[in-house]
Amino acid sequence: MNNEAASTGILIVSHGSPRAEANEGFIAMVGRVAARLGLDNVLPTFFSIALPSISDRVAELAARGVRRIVLMPYFLYTGQHVSHDIPALLAECRRQFPDIAIDVLPTLENDPAVEDVVVERLTALAPQVALPTLGAQIERRSYEIIQRQLGSLGNPDAASAAIVQRIVHATADFSFARSLRIHPEAVRRGRAALAAGKPIICDVRMLQAGITKVRNEVLCVIDREDVVALAAEKQCTRAAASMDVLAPQLDGAIVAVGNAPTALWRLMEIVARGGPSPALVVGLPVGLVGARESKLALLASELCYITNTSARGGSPVAAAAVNALALLQEEQSS
Repeated sequence: MNNEAASTGILIVSHGSPRAEANEGFIAMVGRVAARLGLDNVLPTFFSIALPSISDRVAELAARGVRRIVLMPYFLYTGQHVSHDIPALLAECRRQFPDIAIDVLPTLENDPAVEDVVVERLTALAPQVALPTLGAQIERRSYEIIQRQLGSLGNPDAASAAIVQRIVHATADFSFARSLRIHPEAVRRGRAALAAGKPIICDVRMLQAGITKVRNEVLCVIDREDVVALAAEKQCTRAAASMDVLAPQLDGAIVAVGNAPTALWRLMEIVARGGPSPALVVGLPVGLVGARESKLALLASELCYITNTSARGGSPVAAAAVNALALLQEEQSS
């Protein structure tokens, strides 16, 4: 655990209930959240009726030596308690503990993930219609569903929307529509690289196999003997070593990473050292260790990207993004 995490406390706040079992269920939920985050200072607290109170928990965290407290209201709406009563309590806490910074996160109001839960629970009640049986019909129905569900998320430009829709189609995961980040120059640079005949460089064979819409060379060397030997020599993953081996072909290429965060880290290291720079990085690795961190680093870099901000990803996602770019390039050329 880093020093910043150790010196930060998180309070998840429920209203509190006269029913003990309701409070116990909330406390158990917070315990599961703490376990999933891998943090010690994640505590349940109650605004009213039940204990411990917010003031009690702030004093407890202060005694533990935390210097920042983040309070998350576990409320569906931003009503009187959240907008007035809790801020008044926190003002008193700040006076009592002036050396501790206390921040408040938004409630769950209008959070798309809550909407997803509601839709999932009600899906069985939706009208049942005859299912299509032909491939073209299935695809058309899929895109009708995607466009209907994404309609409330705003109106990105048509090219970005095409990438988002193809990724959702490949994964049936609408969360990508919220977590995807597409550089303003990504589509233009990706199209230009494809038009110039530049290669697509992949981290794994599964991604290479999934890129089916491009005419350019699609390269993956993860299982070559020289890559295996280099990985052993450098004590790194083969995916990372493959970026070193393919470095001479990076300039102006499209690099697609769908599996290994280590490949994305190594690519960024190569560019940071003054090595050749790709036209576009489709950085969508999946995993619980390093995937999200590598994508956040990509967002902070000078590279042009298509990526997302969660641990979700994978070869089907990265392949869908590249295939969408290829189809956009075909439309532009025709």
